[in-house]
Amino acid sequence: MEAEVSVRDAAASVLVALLVGFLVRRMLKRTPRVLTRDTRRGHRWSHTGMFSQPSYCNICESLLMTSQGAFCDACGVCACHPCVRSANKQLTCKAVTSRETSHKHHWVQGNLPFDSACEVCEAGVGDSPALVGLRCCWCQRTVHDECRRNMSEVCDLGEFAEFVVPPHCVKVRATRTVPRRLAISQVAEPGAAANRDWTPLVVIGNRKSGNNDGEQVLSAFRRYLNPAQVVDLAEQRPEDGLEWCHLVGSERCRVLVAGGDGTVDWVLNAIDNLKLEPPPAVGILPLGTGNDLSRVLGSGEAYTEVDPQRVMRRLADARVILVDRWLVQLDPLRHVHLPGSTVRMTNYVSLGVDALVTLNFHKTRESPHYLWSSRLVNKLIYFCYGTKDVLERECKDLQRKLTLKMDGRLVELPDIEALVVQNIATWGAGVRPWELGQGAGPAGCQRADDGLLEVFCVYSSFHIAQMQVGLSEPLRLGQARTIEVTLCSKVPMQLDGEPWEQGPCVIRVSHHNQARMLQMAWPEG
Repeated sequence: MEAEVSVRDAAASVLVALLVGFLVRRMLKRTPRVLTRDTRRGHRWSHTGMFSQPSYCNICESLLMTSQGAFCDACGVCACHPCVRSANKQLTCKAVTSRETSHKHHWVQGNLPFDSACEVCEAGVGDSPALVGLRCCWCQRTVHDECRRNMSEVCDLGEFAEFVVPPHCVKVRATRTVPRRLAISQVAEPGAAANRDWTPLVVIGNRKSGNNDGEQVLSAFRRYLNPAQVVDLAEQRPEDGLEWCHLVGSERCRVLVAGGDGTVDWVLNAIDNLKLEPPPAVGILPLGTGNDLSRVLGSGEAYTEVDPQRVMRRLADARVILVDRWLVQLDPLRHVHLPGSTVRMTNYVSLGVDALVTLNFHKTRESPHYLWSSRLVNKLIYFCYGTKDVLERECKDLQRKLTLKMDGRLVELPDIEALVVQNIATWGAGVRPWELGQGAGPAGCQRADDGLLEVFCVYSSFHIAQMQVGLSEPLRLGQARTIEVTLCSKVPMQLDGEPWEQGPCVIRVSHHNQARMLQMAWPEG
């Protein structure tokens, strides 16, 4: 009996070992894939209460009033609510993949911009109060119905062909685990892209970012790119979108992040997690409130105009620069040894009053009573919390709660309310602390790629307000390659705009790697 039991146990152990080995081999041999919505099953409808111009249903041709309309944000088809189901059956959407050997125009009837001109006869098209004219949802060319026969069937993808992955270059397979999704498993290089280098663009953003402008931005880019190239972080992880780098090559792929500094950090961390070498070049379309990194890269304070053409023209001329990234290790000070945590930093890490204001704002934004989401309201809330702290001074005597070492050297601190460790030139929504007043002087120049951190102190929230209008300068402590801060009590802390209350611990900041970022030159105004 005991012999039979031992034989069964041995057989079970062998089966478990085989199963584990099979799963490990499958994981190691996992082929990269990009999950995307199957556009063959219907359009990607966005319901709206306001169209930017008079629009007509592509099925019944009725005029869509402001309260009853939907449009496909991939191909641009419009429909009234009763005709949505018919549109899904009768009108094909912009394809993610095709079995054609070359790429052909995908014509959509009517609803053209007022300034549209026919590609063939160059006369105006789309300015009639009816569903007239045709537009290719890939190259964006427009033609009269009668002029279409004089155009070639082959589509060259238009001005931005270098950024587009044509559907005939994409191979997919159906997924059993995720319904109504396709898995892109292989991408072939197009034969020619108008004599330009092919650098596919992946747009990653959250439709809830900024003033909820993210949805309009993602929708606008789907009109110009393959819909699978636009990744919504409300539906997928950034790692899912970055699988494009495995399919087309990370040195060739370009990534555009639509969001604030937190979203940018999320994507840069995902690039690290995937161990992409070399890392893809990352550009920023700022949708947050602070947007300090985007200011350094020339992308501006905030993106207020939904114009993908303008953005892609800037991307075509952008240059790649390196930006240092840092490891911030947090080791708690407790009698019982507990493992610490490590986070990655790109912009800055701070302790004290500026982190307190950010933390209070973050709590307000997460409140169910926070109803008006706009940059102006956000700035007013920041101002109110900053003014409140001028009177309360919750972070006074910060120097008694911490000790600071720069490159192993102990630094004596005066009476302060904030300590900031900075990597990039801007801080606090556009302030350039290293250039205020007399400038850095003997402290040295500020660069984002020199492996050095800049450390400065702030005396109060009123001091921050003075710096924001250029009436004061910070207390600059100098530059260092490593920073060590020992906290002996709870202090507000923030890292790249993400705040929390940090208990007693040792904070160590050291160099991690360098990110490849896209510096875009935006015209004035």
